[in-house]
Amino acid sequence: MKKFKFIINGSSFDVSVKGIEKDIAEIEVNGTPFEVEIQKAEKDSQLSIKPAGKVEPLVAVPEKNVFGCAIKAPLPGNILKIMVTEGQLVKRSDVLLIMESMKMENNILATEDGIVKKIHIQVGQTVMQDDTLIDFEGHLDIK
Repeated sequence: MKKFKFIINGSSFDVSVKGIEKDIAEIEVNGTPFEVEIQKAEKDSQLSIKPAGKVEPLVAVPEKNVFGCAIKAPLPGNILKIMVTEGQLVKRSDVLLIMESMKMENNILATEDGIVKKIHIQVGQTVMQDDTLIDFEGHLDIK
């Protein structure tokens, strides 16, 4: 059995090809079995696949729910060090930056697993409480 992962319009599908006899393939898409007819394209060697019989349309169910949030300054202070870059994947509790506030260094942490979308601050910058420091995109499991 061969396994594939297809991404269609941003949705992920796990596909297993169980067997092929002549021009009929038995496949499983996200746990749902199908029989499909395989036809060779006339102009090139690529295969096109169409259902062999009546098939219910697939409905993509996302595995994760995406949310956006802004990491804000908890107190007024100065930015000492930025530990991440835009586009970087981070895990919950990873240190995003270090800021000095009330003569103490404070680690600002990621609230969820996700991606750093935009960094709004620079090292040495003074920020006020609730200023946006980093735009963050996280993921929540919905299983």
